[in-house]
Amino acid sequence: MRPQLKRDPLAAACYAEVRLTDRTNLWRTLDYYDPVKVLRELRVAERSLLQTSDRMGISLDPLSLRLRTGPLKPHREWRDVALFAYGMGLSKGITIAFAPHEAEDYDAVTCWSVDGQAYYCPLQLKELPPADLTLRVTLTGIIASLDRYSGPTETVLAIKLSQRPEIPLVDLRLPEIPFAEAYVFWANAPNSESFIVYGDLKQDPTAFQFPYPTEDPGAAA
Repeated sequence: MRPQLKRDPLAAACYAEVRLTDRTNLWRTLDYYDPVKVLRELRVAERSLLQTSDRMGISLDPLSLRLRTGPLKPHREWRDVALFAYGMGLSKGITIAFAPHEAEDYDAVTCWSVDGQAYYCPLQLKELPPADLTLRVTLTGIIASLDRYSGPTETVLAIKLSQRPEIPLVDLRLPEIPFAEAYVFWANAPNSESFIVYGDLKQDPTAFQFPYPTEDPGAAA
């Protein structure tokens, strides 16, 4: 059995649909995406591109393949939000959809339904980028930069770790940050075949491991 997060993820930070505010009125109008579908489509596109380039003998830009160019940055951020929403949804036994939407303290909005009731939660995404791209950004620096956000806020913080952090996660606690909850997540297998989400870092964090969603078996039918 995979380890479970100790408490319902995002529960402390969510807005029920009946709790009408300017925010929830806006969030109800957004277009939400199924993270499984988004992640599957990205993986299929990646493999198809690699197969085509190999067949035709075309060299591809490594940064483009990693979605590390300016024009592809939104797609990389979509993928990271989808990964976090997918993993948190698995840990809770529900589907958490997401809508890219930037505001003063969040980059996306997540949405799920329990017993016919819709819930919303804003999400702020950060990343510790790969070491081969920059050595200047550290997890310590990312945490220090959170002071610029006014708080407290009901936004959840998710930090993607794309390199090994310089501080041990087992000792990491963020009780004073302005966000309602805080998590880190990272790939723990070759080719990003599986991930771990770890949090809530404001309390007693635990880990949850989940696989990257495989292709839909019915898609080839």
